[in-house]
Amino acid sequence: MTDDPWALCHLDDSFDASLLGRKGAQIQWFEERRGVIAFLQEDFVDQLADIGELDDDQIEQARSRFALLVEQSTDDRILMDAINDLASGLRRIAWLGPLSELAEVSDEFASGLRRYFWSQYDGDEDDPDGWVPEELWPQLVECAQEYMEEGDF
Repeated sequence: MTDDPWALCHLDDSFDASLLGRKGAQIQWFEERRGVIAFLQEDFVDQLADIGELDDDQIEQARSRFALLVEQSTDDRILMDAINDLASGLRRIAWLGPLSELAEVSDEFASGLRRYFWSQYDGDEDDPDGWVPEELWPQLVECAQEYMEEGDF
């Protein structure tokens, strides 16, 4: 894995998570952004097609729409929001971005992950969602999977 891999965190929105837990939550790591985009345009669309019971024409329309969104989006947050709008009620992307941003940006998911991480690693009580230094990134990656299963986001 590269020094700054990209994460894609997504979960199933097609059922009531409060009743069934966080079943269907996934975090996937990619060497670079290009791998995330390829996954979104192929495998993610296939997951949506399965959940939404799309026919072949609808699947191709979804692939075309995703490709257009990728081409038009200059910011990954905007891309994530646009994909979430299209996938509403099926799957929701909670995070799309590099590990370096996950370790420090002020974002609901990233901050929640860091609060969870620091609760496991005795963090600063005055800054419970403080940034995670690079030497602790391997532990943050491990903790991210647990957070996807247990976190509240």
